Amino acid sequence: MSATLLLVQALNGLQLGILLFLLAAGLTLVFGIMNFINLAHGSLYMMGAFIAATVFRHSGSFLLAAAAVVAGMALLGLLLDRIALARLYPREHLDQVLATFGFILFFNELTRIIWGPAPISMGLPSWLSGTIDLLGVTYPLYRFLVIVAGLAVAAGCYALIHRTRLGMLIRAGSTDRMMVGALGVNI
Repeated sequence: MSATLLLVQALNGLQLGILLFLLAAGLTLVFGIMNFINLAHGSLYMMGAFIAATVFRHSGSFLLAAAAVVAGMALLGLLLDRIALARLYPREHLDQVLATFGFILFFNELTRIIWGPAPISMGLPSWLSGTIDLLGVTYPLYRFLVIVAGLAVAAGCYALIHRTRLGMLIRAGSTDRMMVGALGVNI
């Protein structure tokens, strides 16, 4: 096996691992702070991807698709929280698991109804479709930027959690929610 192939595969593995970290970071923070198990986390990412792909297909603008997915998912998250999830916060974990598993089935069927059973794709914009020379290896720019963005998010989360007052409250709230609430902090 050549060193070039080994480096490319190591970068691909790093990129996939960072992508999985980005997906899991939100789930971990929500469970750690709110003590709420949301199994539908991935289904919400799926909805965002379909919204972005649809807007991109109709407009051809990657930036408009990014703005639409932020607005659309904020609205969907707010509606989902107000209609169903808020009632599950005080309940047991098993109730949360069953209800959010039901949301997985609901969102899977909803995407099948709206977008059909065939996957839809979203091409990269021209400014992300190039390559970068990395240690003598040509590597896709988009994949490299996923690595950079994921590492930046990880560093930002670390700094937030371990170096700020808000992070101190988050750590305290995940450890002893009642005590932090007694001190006047709204978890």
